[in-house]
Amino acid sequence: MAKKSSSKKAPAKKPAAKKNKPAPVKKAAKKAVPIKKKAAPAKKPVKTKEKAPSKPAPAAPAKRPEPAPVLKPVFEAPAPKPPVPPAPVAPKIVMKTGAGGATSLTIAAQASAGSAANGNTHPANIMVLVSSGGWPVTDLTKDNFTLMEYFEVPGQQSPFSNNITSFRNVGTGAYLLQVKPINGTPWRSGHHLAQILVSSADDRQGQGGVKLIIR
Repeated sequence: MAKKSSSKKAPAKKPAAKKNKPAPVKKAAKKAVPIKKKAAPAKKPVKTKEKAPSKPAPAAPAKRPEPAPVLKPVFEAPAPKPPVPPAPVAPKIVMKTGAGGATSLTIAAQASAGSAANGNTHPANIMVLVSSGGWPVTDLTKDNFTLMEYFEVPGQQSPFSNNITSFRNVGTGAYLLQVKPINGTPWRSGHHLAQILVSSADDRQGQGGVKLIIR
């Protein structure tokens, strides 16, 4: 037969007498401890490019001391003079080109011996240019010209004054004249000087000189 397990019952524990517990002691409030902030990491210095040393600016020229102003004596201004009345304007003189007023002519002349030479009687050439105010005068005739030789050349027996053997009006203010000594006498070498006078019926006048060289 199986043995019955004898289980012994544990004796019941007596309730412990309640002890008077001391009153809980309040813990002192903890002081707030300041939180230390972590220091930021130091920044690495940034390398900057070194600039080339700039040239020193040129020194400004020293200013000369300005001279002290000279005080001029002050004089009283003279009393203003009364205005002078304007002088009367002279009337303009107008030259008339017809009867009753003279018009000047400009004369220019050139001479060439041509076929004239010492000992012969061939005519010499004279060109006369006639103008008025820059405009050519083209209506003259042989009768409007006077030719006078004043200085005698040694050995010359007769002058060529007013002995115009040929006359031609070119029509451009130029007049071609041919002259030779009067009385059929021959030329003599030298410088023959003459005066040319031009005048017209409408009172236009002018004069000039010419030199004819005979060799």
